[in-house]
Amino acid sequence: MVKYLKQASDIVHVVTKWWLFVYVLSVTVLAIVGVFFRAIGNSLSWNEELMRWILIGIGYIGAAVALKERSHIGIEFFITRMKPKLRKFSIILGYLTIVLFLLVVLIYGYKSADVAWRQKGSILRVPMYWVKLNLPLGSLFMLVHMTYFTVGFFKEKGDDREYLLSGGHDF
Repeated sequence: MVKYLKQASDIVHVVTKWWLFVYVLSVTVLAIVGVFFRAIGNSLSWNEELMRWILIGIGYIGAAVALKERSHIGIEFFITRMKPKLRKFSIILGYLTIVLFLLVVLIYGYKSADVAWRQKGSILRVPMYWVKLNLPLGSLFMLVHMTYFTVGFFKEKGDDREYLLSGGHDF
C-alpha cells in the first residue's frame, strides 16, 4: 500500500511542479509585458489582476510542492528530546491533525470556490471560481502527500526518516 501511495505522491509532485512552473513563467511574462506597456505610456489594466490571481495559485500549489520536498518549517527541538515511543506517537498525532486540517480546508475551500461562480473579477470579468479553486486543489495535493507520509511513518518499523516532514534529521 505504501508503494502505491508513494507513486501517487510522486505523480502529484511532478504535476504540481510543472503547474508551478507554468504559473511562475506566466507571472514573469505578464510582468515584463506590463513594464513594457507602461514604459511606452499605455499601461495595461488587466495584467495586474491576472498576475495577482496567479500569485495566489503559486502560494497554494507551491505549498504542496514544499510539503513533498520537506521544505516547510519544522520544530524539532522537543521531538528530538523525546523517548522513541513518545516521539513516534507525537509525530503520528501531528500528521493526523494535519490531515484533518487539510480535509477541512479542502471541503470548505471547495464550497467557497463553488459559490464564487457569480463573482467576477473587477477587470477581466472571469468567475472567481477559478482563482478560489487553487485552495482546495493545493489542499488535495497536500493531502495526497500527507497520506503517504502518515501511512508510511505508521507502518515503518525501522528507519522512518523518509516519512518525516522536516527532512528526516537524526534523532
